[in-house]
Amino acid sequence: MNKQTLVQTVQQYHVGLIGDPVAHSFSPRFQQPAFDALGIPAHYELWHTPAKQLVERIRSLCEPQCLGANVTIPHKEAVMPLIDKLDPLAERIGAINTIVHRDDYLYGYNTDALGLLYALHEHGLGVMHQQKVSLKGHTAILLGAGGAARAAAFALVEAGIEQLIILNRHMERAQMLAADLLQYYDRPIFTLNDPSFLIPRSSSIIINATSVGLHEDISPLPPEILSHFDPDTFIYDMIYNPSQTFLLCQARLMGFETANGLSMLLHQGALAFTLWTNQPAPLEVMRQSLII
Repeated sequence: MNKQTLVQTVQQYHVGLIGDPVAHSFSPRFQQPAFDALGIPAHYELWHTPAKQLVERIRSLCEPQCLGANVTIPHKEAVMPLIDKLDPLAERIGAINTIVHRDDYLYGYNTDALGLLYALHEHGLGVMHQQKVSLKGHTAILLGAGGAARAAAFALVEAGIEQLIILNRHMERAQMLAADLLQYYDRPIFTLNDPSFLIPRSSSIIINATSVGLHEDISPLPPEILSHFDPDTFIYDMIYNPSQTFLLCQARLMGFETANGLSMLLHQGALAFTLWTNQPAPLEVMRQSLII
């Protein structure tokens, strides 16, 4: 579906966020201005969807006026069997966050992975060539092994990270993620459940893919451990609300470069927009709308 087709039609198209809950989402804040900026007659909506209504919701995406949807917790994995065709990266990750309605089929993608890489590059990390980000020479310490961590891990592998360390309270889950990654990656992957065993390395990127710090002033990485890392270490927290988690606050006090997940939200959303419309996303419009 192209822009000309979308603009010439008189009907209103719909796209939205499927999740439970969704009221807190920032997505309408920057997706709607993007549609408006390109003159595309589409409305971005919040679709609160309990698990028992998920099949019905996905079925509704096949209506002619629906462009597709974003998917958030807790449905990123549950929707996969309900989709007609899966992008290979989404299939490897085991979760999708973007559904596209095209030619009477539903296609599933994961834009979180590439969105993270674009966000890291925006913050000065890695090299981009032909829309691909390379993180060669960097070591990544990934905090968590859940759904968000899986997308991050596969993104880091795609970017050629030098080595990956997965730190998770439950060792078995970290080891399962490592085993999945090793099917596509031949460099060192380490799993830990105790941060005291971390050996700091230069050119490190620490990524928090857990919910620790979302509701309480606690950190997934104790300050006494963080203090051992080199000054060039970059700390990225995928949480964007609150904008400054306890992890980021303590890291900034120690002099580290930090960023929250707002940049990842922006880039994954821009990638989704392009998939729905087949048009380059108006990134700066989206960015300005998001930070207001």
